[in-house]
Amino acid sequence: MISVVVCTRDRARMLERCLRHMADTCRGADLAWQLVIVDNASVDDTRAVAKQFATVLPLCYVQESRRGLSHARNRGVSVAKHSIIAFTDDDCLVAPDWLRSIVDEFARHPEASILGGRVELADPGDHPVSIRRHAREEAITTIDQIMALLAGCNMAFRRGVFDDVGRFDTAFGKGKHIGAGEDLDFLYRALKHGHSIRYSPEVLVRHAHGRHTADALQTLAHDYLKGRGAFYCKFITDRQIAQRAYWEFCGLARQWVRDPLRSGSPRALGSLATGAFYQCVAGTPGTAQGTSHAVPRGGT
Repeated sequence: MISVVVCTRDRARMLERCLRHMADTCRGADLAWQLVIVDNASVDDTRAVAKQFATVLPLCYVQESRRGLSHARNRGVSVAKHSIIAFTDDDCLVAPDWLRSIVDEFARHPEASILGGRVELADPGDHPVSIRRHAREEAITTIDQIMALLAGCNMAFRRGVFDDVGRFDTAFGKGKHIGAGEDLDFLYRALKHGHSIRYSPEVLVRHAHGRHTADALQTLAHDYLKGRGAFYCKFITDRQIAQRAYWEFCGLARQWVRDPLRSGSPRALGSLATGAFYQCVAGTPGTAQGTSHAVPRGGT
């Protein structure tokens, strides 16, 4: 019924917490499910951590040697055996009813192909970033809604989406020069293909990201901006995206003019430009990379 994909690289202790929590909360789920752990070329004891939960979770451990989150996500999709494929991260703790809420939301909205959910902090001491706290259900129809409401650590798809749209673009995501944006890129491509996307606050995970220092926040912001810059460059011939890129650039430029000494705009503009540069190197702007291969059903 539902396959859950968790991609991980050299974060064995985070993965152990994630899996232990999942074993406590999901082991008695009253539905058929599969947990796919994709080890993205880790050199720590990730494999051993995954294997220790194989007797208490319906776990399938696979390795993806090509570095990059998109490679890992694509590997997970190829191994997933159920009709719904959900993603969460190794630093997330899923709610006890997470699996059931995903299945129920798809049943309530048979027209929906993609579902995003709420993301709260697991540790109140962490900075409130990488979360989604919107309290109402929404039909997602614009790029602004995708950016504001959806998160890669809590999203689920009907398998047919991957047959239609293709794979995650391997130029994007952690482990690549473009350090984010693989979820944004895929979700927008799916929207442009006509797939119905919904957000539900009932589908909940808690994010234990551990970011509480200025350096950690700056690194995160830099990655997000690079991802957006690459995304804007890739779809620059799309009027909606070109307009959004224009307004973000103008807003940052105005901040720089108003307060040239204290504004963070020069760094932000540089991050956007860096992402656009890497996208130009990776492929042709305006094309939907990574969309040409249908995803095989089942796996090894």
